[in-house]
Amino acid sequence: MAEILRTPRGTKDILPEEQKLWRFLSNIFSDKCESFGCGKIETPLFEYAEVFTKSLGVSSDVVSKEMYEVRRAQSISEMLDKEDETKTLVLRPEITAAVVRSYIEHGMKTWTQPVKLYYVGEPCFRYERPQSGRFREHRQLGVEIIGDADPLTDASTIFLAYQFLRKLGLAGNVVVDINSIGDNTCRPKIKKKLIDYFEKFLPSMCPDCNRRFVENPLRILDCKISKCQKIIENAPQVVDMLCNACKVHFKEVLENLDALGIPYNLNPRLVRGLDYYTRTVFELYEESDTTRQSTLIGGGRYDNLIKMFGGEDTPAVGFAAGMERIIDKLKDMGITVPSNISTEVSIIQIGEKARKISLPLLSELESVGISANCILGKESLKGQLRMASRMKAKLSVIIGQREVLDKSVILRNMDDGSQETIKKDKLIDVLKVKLGK
Repeated sequence: MAEILRTPRGTKDILPEEQKLWRFLSNIFSDKCESFGCGKIETPLFEYAEVFTKSLGVSSDVVSKEMYEVRRAQSISEMLDKEDETKTLVLRPEITAAVVRSYIEHGMKTWTQPVKLYYVGEPCFRYERPQSGRFREHRQLGVEIIGDADPLTDASTIFLAYQFLRKLGLAGNVVVDINSIGDNTCRPKIKKKLIDYFEKFLPSMCPDCNRRFVENPLRILDCKISKCQKIIENAPQVVDMLCNACKVHFKEVLENLDALGIPYNLNPRLVRGLDYYTRTVFELYEESDTTRQSTLIGGGRYDNLIKMFGGEDTPAVGFAAGMERIIDKLKDMGITVPSNISTEVSIIQIGEKARKISLPLLSELESVGISANCILGKESLKGQLRMASRMKAKLSVIIGQREVLDKSVILRNMDDGSQETIKKDKLIDVLKVKLGK
């Protein structure tokens, strides 16, 4: 009997009965991102290796242990141009570096800043031990916001990630961990302090931590091995060694999270595993996951990466998630997929003060069972109303500078265009009546 052919280890087929979950996940994420003013981007499955060696570091685990090289068949080598002959191609292990490459290559610095991009369903490849929620071929979703250093952007990015999980029905069990790992000003001091501390413990630590000690001691804090964790517990806390500018930035990020009503934990050991992160780093994970093996969403700020790629000095922040892991969590929690996804209310804002009010209002509406989105990144009222109409919103809540001062909102019926001004503290009651709730 002939041997049955199977999928390669670490890959999977997505069968028809599971497709509705994937479609649900993709639609929710796309709708959330579009309402935040993000545009969709897709990048090639394979890139030149230097895209990732530059961004992740030659010595990082992803580059040194997990990247797949694309090998060309000898019979077609004569058809390839000289550039492809002299450069190594790899299957992409992550998306952020590819998006940065695209940002520079296509001159996105000339676009209205910040440039807000998202991707969903993009396959990535890493050679690692397959386990629950972790595959050698996995699909990512994520957001990259390039060209804005404002701490509110950090908080808004976390808010988007949190609201996405909330829309899926997961946020009630999700914890946000956050930390700051400094920038080029304070990083040398941070590394020196960590080297001084860990040096005496190296014989007791794992081989990976010994390697990280030489390459980047910050990565030691990310080790999950128990014997190393005991040593890490007493290591100097990075947040205590930040320069004044980084402290101010981090303080404002946390204040914005408080204003947005996002619960978070300060985790002084959180560094993330990639070299390009600066300042804010964060992870969202399920509350019962005490071993932290199933982070749902992870991200942070990467202010040096565009310049590292040869572009101008440009701040950026983003996050990414493995879709398989979120799908597994939806299955575990028995979350059912609704037959259709609709938006009842779109929040439209004009100006920075209105933006700060809009995000907490979005959270408040969804907490009382009103399906809502917040259209950020659209400059004109007309453009935002057009998007609200495209998303089939029944009502739009419009907030401008005058409404901020008056503590009021303009409520617009999207069917007939009629409008009325109401006090903000009466909004939820009015919406419930109009929506029949």
